[in-house]
Amino acid sequence: MQKLIKFLLLTSFILFSEDDVKNNIQKILPSGFEINFIEKSEVKNFYVVNVLNNQILYVSDDYKFVFAGDLIGIGDKGIVSINNKYKIKLTAKVMATIKPDESIDFVSKNEKYRIKVFTDISCAYCRLFHSEIENYLEKGITVQYLGFPRDGVEGGIFSNMQSAWCSKNRKESLTKLKLGEEIEKKLCQNPIKEHFRKGSLIGITGTPTIVLDDGRKFSGYIPADDLIELIDNG
Repeated sequence: MQKLIKFLLLTSFILFSEDDVKNNIQKILPSGFEINFIEKSEVKNFYVVNVLNNQILYVSDDYKFVFAGDLIGIGDKGIVSINNKYKIKLTAKVMATIKPDESIDFVSKNEKYRIKVFTDISCAYCRLFHSEIENYLEKGITVQYLGFPRDGVEGGIFSNMQSAWCSKNRKESLTKLKLGEEIEKKLCQNPIKEHFRKGSLIGITGTPTIVLDDGRKFSGYIPADDLIELIDNG
């Protein structure tokens, strides 16, 4: 019983401390800065704070100093962006919340790689990427499409993408839209608004953007062989 009480006291202290830190940091940030996560940074006496669209700030533990910029670490592997490390961490965390049935999947029969692609139906490079979908599949790359309409979630692109996600044959419908063809208008509960929100949260501003489960991101159209090289080289 004593051990349980000690554990509960310790747990409540840790939770209180985390809330206290978040509240103190929130007070010194401009209004509207939504905090995604806070943790002790690699720099002594500083917290790392992830805010807004995957932006990184460093706040001193006495709350008197805020550093905004790319923090560079120097180690055995040379110069490394510390900011990027924390951005990747949040991206992986966000991607883990996306359920398997939310994406429109083109599955490789000899799958070696699995990528998520934030896509739009009208952008030229999204269409170029999709025109080579068979090549990606042959190379062992399974493609899971997520919706990211470039005119936001109230425009015509969103409406058309929604129809694809709501159709009986989602792959065929998405392909038709990327070819510039029309499809039957459909309405249903769909994840596109959440995809757009989560994409914005991790800093996506354009399409296509390729995201791996480990949090790495690659922007723009990338041929299959080049993509495999990027993935394999870490």
